[in-house]
Amino acid sequence: MGVKISEAGIRDALPILALHRAVLEERDYFITAPEEMTVSLEQKTSWILDVRDSDNAAILCSRAPMVTGFVSVIGGSLRRMRHTAKLEIMVDSGHRGSGVGRALMEAAVTWAIANEYIEKIGLSVFATNERAIGLYSAMGFEIEGRRAREYRLGDGTYRDDILMYRYV
Repeated sequence: MGVKISEAGIRDALPILALHRAVLEERDYFITAPEEMTVSLEQKTSWILDVRDSDNAAILCSRAPMVTGFVSVIGGSLRRMRHTAKLEIMVDSGHRGSGVGRALMEAAVTWAIANEYIEKIGLSVFATNERAIGLYSAMGFEIEGRRAREYRLGDGTYRDDILMYRYV
């Protein structure tokens, strides 16, 4: 049985918020430290509604039947950037390696291809996240640049930021 993907609704705000917080607690994949995550349930709900009202953005969730991951593809709000979208994906740690990430990426690319405004999807990823970089590369994303020592972690080590893109 395949992974079920659907557009996020307001009922998904709480599970998306919980997943977001859980992934940040891992401290391995995102620049936001868990204690810096101050988004409320009301703000997450508002974000979902704002995206649903946008003609160049989407939030897609994987379900089994609860939310196991989500991907956001957010197009630019300025005229000169409406054709570009920033992608962010989060998958529950217990569902990684099971095809959820790939299914979310495929759904995001399919959505972007069908969207009349989006021409390019961009994302950034820690250079140390080889698994994610492999998935993004397999999905047709190419490395656009590298920002050396862009992030300094709590232990004093640095992470390079890899910028990737795909034209749709």
